[in-house]
Amino acid sequence: MTAEYRPQHAARSSPRVPIPTRSGLEVHCAFLVLIAFFIAFRDIWAFQAILVILLLSVPGVILLRALRIPGRIVASFPALVPCGSIVVLLGSGLAVDLIGPLFGLKSPLRTIPVLVGLELCCILLLAISINAGPDVKIPWRSISKPGYLAWPLAFPLIAAAGAMRLNNGYSNSVAVVALVLCIGILIASMLFASRIDKSLLVVILYSVGLAMMWSYSLRGSLVYGFDIATEYQRLNQTVAAGVWHFTHHNDAYGAMLSVTVMPTELHFLSGLSAPLVLKIVYPMIGALFPLEIFGLARRVLAPPWAFLAAAFTIAQASFAQELPALARQEIALVLFAALVAVMLASQLARRSQWGLVVLLSLAMVVSHYSTTYVAIALIGLALPLQWVISWFCDVTRVTGAIALSFVAVLAGAFMWYGPLTRSSSGLEQVAQTVTAQGLDLLPTQNSGESPLAAYFQSTQPTMSATRYEQLVHKQYQLNDPAISPLSDAGLPEYTLHNSVPPTSRIKLAIVHGAISLGSLISQELLNFLGAIGALIMVLRRNVSAATRHIGLLGLATVLFLAVVRLSGTLAAFYNNERALLQALGVFSVAFCWAMQGLAGLRDRARVLVLLAGAAFLAVFIANTSGLSNAILGGGTETNLANSGEDFERFFMTTQELASADWLSSEVSPGQLVYADEYAQLPLVAVTGISEGVIADVTPLTINQSAWIYADRTNIVDKRGRVTFDNDRVTYAYPVGFLDTNFDVVYTDGSSEVFYR
Repeated sequence: MTAEYRPQHAARSSPRVPIPTRSGLEVHCAFLVLIAFFIAFRDIWAFQAILVILLLSVPGVILLRALRIPGRIVASFPALVPCGSIVVLLGSGLAVDLIGPLFGLKSPLRTIPVLVGLELCCILLLAISINAGPDVKIPWRSISKPGYLAWPLAFPLIAAAGAMRLNNGYSNSVAVVALVLCIGILIASMLFASRIDKSLLVVILYSVGLAMMWSYSLRGSLVYGFDIATEYQRLNQTVAAGVWHFTHHNDAYGAMLSVTVMPTELHFLSGLSAPLVLKIVYPMIGALFPLEIFGLARRVLAPPWAFLAAAFTIAQASFAQELPALARQEIALVLFAALVAVMLASQLARRSQWGLVVLLSLAMVVSHYSTTYVAIALIGLALPLQWVISWFCDVTRVTGAIALSFVAVLAGAFMWYGPLTRSSSGLEQVAQTVTAQGLDLLPTQNSGESPLAAYFQSTQPTMSATRYEQLVHKQYQLNDPAISPLSDAGLPEYTLHNSVPPTSRIKLAIVHGAISLGSLISQELLNFLGAIGALIMVLRRNVSAATRHIGLLGLATVLFLAVVRLSGTLAAFYNNERALLQALGVFSVAFCWAMQGLAGLRDRARVLVLLAGAAFLAVFIANTSGLSNAILGGGTETNLANSGEDFERFFMTTQELASADWLSSEVSPGQLVYADEYAQLPLVAVTGISEGVIADVTPLTINQSAWIYADRTNIVDKRGRVTFDNDRVTYAYPVGFLDTNFDVVYTDGSSEVFYR
């Protein structure tokens, strides 16, 4: 390995006593006045855009000033500004929600109260920062040619146009062009990163990440994805009620301020509708994650490798496809990456660093439980690893900021998910399952599949429709004798048959297969070199403290990912792709540190390794983004198609939402409602009907007096889907049986409601 890359800005300047100054207070106060003034015009889209930018920047700048965070640190890690704004929005919103009722406000989460709460919170922070030194001033003017930096922002706009065209039934041509441009600029920027201004690299990463996320989040009439349907329903409840309550027994969604209080604030202050807050604004926040990885990586890596670390994160399918459908994780993931960066920022004064660590930790806790649990695991593993390594290497036994973050996250999670909101049922269920079944350290396999293939492919096992029908019928007979199917339900003509979503014919099968194989190799190479790189970062002599700590977190990540990837028990509760995405905050840096070391072995090795990294990135992102399937054939994701499994599961139409809303007004408490996994999404998003919905829509399991809700996929494509015993089943939807035995009490041409 070559000598460690040491960027010039990492060098510490000689200590000096800052001279208190009040400069900048007038500017901050002026921005607060602007926010209050622009709210009067929030019905105009231009003012909505300006308000979103102000709300995600002004409070954060003020908070960082109050904490005495040096401006040069903020400029080198600009994501701290929106993260600080999130902290202020969460805190001020919660304060208004709790204090408002004491002043007679039954619905405190409305425009005027939340505006007053935000302004007072910012004014208090400004008062605290009155005697801050001149070093807190952020040197924005040092950014060269700000107009020149804006051109990459065209990529998200093109991607948005592509998504809108697909929504209106047009071809995917614009969406494909946007994706090709994004991939092309990522590869070119990585190869020439040493010659490109750092600020431009940051804008490119943000623009490409946002374009990839918008290509999914802007699809559909409401929101795109599974979890976000429930998140939207909780947000809609909060907006309608104007108040949030602490107690959310067994309701981990409703207990998260990131999907209740904060988006409600953004809705009332910016004027954007609740769905657009989740579809547009939240991806704008989630797209900061690659920037944070780049900022962390620049402490120990040269520009090309730091850029590659961030680009590989964007290339993950879970980043563009899953993250926009997980609003609470979008917020928590960005906070987690900022927390890691601040934990390792040894150049910060202890009081400033520790204060920001605690605030980011608590903000992450109230934003997403799973991200918090993963953070506890990673930091909790890193602390004993550091203590052990300290006996062999030049590293302190315990780093105060890391230990403090662990205590803050652990204590915050215990209090918030326990006594305060009582929403920790999911963790209790995991503990009970692990106690009863163990970790089940073998990946789940399809029939005839080897454990090795199951590990590498990591796909959900499938079950035939016929076997599913037999097993589920026996299960209902034993466990649900009250379910009374119709007498003709067992007729041969109503037997379930397999049905799979359509895929286009594969062209150039050799090339298609090579891309798929290359993508798999790229991912496993990332895993292997990341583990090796983390180990060397920890054990190698004469490396910086930042390098050592990133390596320790990388080793903790290796251990954590190994357990999650191999444990069937844990995989059933937390998707390993989502766990990997969070872990990439440090793991991708370790991977690229190893790549940088290989590049420094010989003079010619640099170019070869750089080209190899670019090739792996190109093949990987071509596969995970769906571009290769869109061009060469195969199943295509929703960002590029109006068909396929992903489209059928997560795309919601206006007609489906209307039929779901009608059903909610007709069904009485206690009545059974049947809806398969395709049809459950509109029900959850619009009505909140999730508890008690029966997913087994088969002739032998449908009760005679039940309601059956069928969405577009059920009626138009005549296909159903269910997960039974952790196996995926896709089958021909029993439309014939329903038409014969039930009345169609609602129809809009693409979705129907059945009842007797």
